[in-house]
Amino acid sequence: MNERAVAEIGWSSLELEARRQLWSLPLGDEERRLLWADARAGRWGAGEPVRERLRSFTRESIDAVGLAHVANLVDPSQPEQEITEVLAFLLRDYGRIVPQNGRGDLTSVLRDQDGDGNTELGFHCDTCDLLVLLCLQPAFHGGGLTKLASARHVHDLIGRERPDALATLCQDWTFDRTGRAGPQLVVTPILYPRKDGTIGCYYQTRTVRSSPDRGGPELTDRQWEALGVLDEVLYRPEIAFGLPMAAGDLLIIRNSRVLHGRSPYVDKPGPRARRMLRIWLNEGETWTP
Repeated sequence: MNERAVAEIGWSSLELEARRQLWSLPLGDEERRLLWADARAGRWGAGEPVRERLRSFTRESIDAVGLAHVANLVDPSQPEQEITEVLAFLLRDYGRIVPQNGRGDLTSVLRDQDGDGNTELGFHCDTCDLLVLLCLQPAFHGGGLTKLASARHVHDLIGRERPDALATLCQDWTFDRTGRAGPQLVVTPILYPRKDGTIGCYYQTRTVRSSPDRGGPELTDRQWEALGVLDEVLYRPEIAFGLPMAAGDLLIIRNSRVLHGRSPYVDKPGPRARRMLRIWLNEGETWTP
């Protein structure tokens, strides 16, 4: 892990919107074409300047706010398999693709399953260094926004309002992930200071509550109260930023600094239904923000 100091910005939803230039980069069609051509060829050529621009922007934005958004990265009209291959090539600069479920899948396309899009997906952190989401198709009737919350901002707010709850959240918690990809048992604070000066987070609301049923330690009254405080803060309108993603947009989230979820949506079956390509990355030696 790179332990250099990071100039972290804790942000509310309004602050993130106001400073969009820090974390959102629109690509032109010609830039996209150059990247695509190099990815198809499997080597860097005319797209090298665009690649370097992306690398620099992504590093700086993730350092600052814990995420990076790139609009118009790929042509969504291309075949899904080719989009996946192009994205995998581009992501070599950022880390190693790792399995994201117990089946060992390296990619997943998120879509409505039996109407579950109607239910909001609660805030959580995935068990990888960087979460990558590429929008293949937004929800036909709207909704399905990717919800984002700054661990630094949540930490500092709870510290001001409920220092007792923050002290509990900064202690070790047990997350039993048996049968899933990655570590099967994670013992970690939910909010915690990191060596690089940032505030880290790790949260899976259902897993932490159900771990006692799998043999983990029982949650104390103090812990239950702290979880309630955390959830109440996360669902305040000023905390969560709802990001609408257009087809072809990319989002990279540092899991240890930004919690994410999804707003509900009502979709239309068929090719115009919401589809989001998901990839998990663990950082390699080439790039460690």
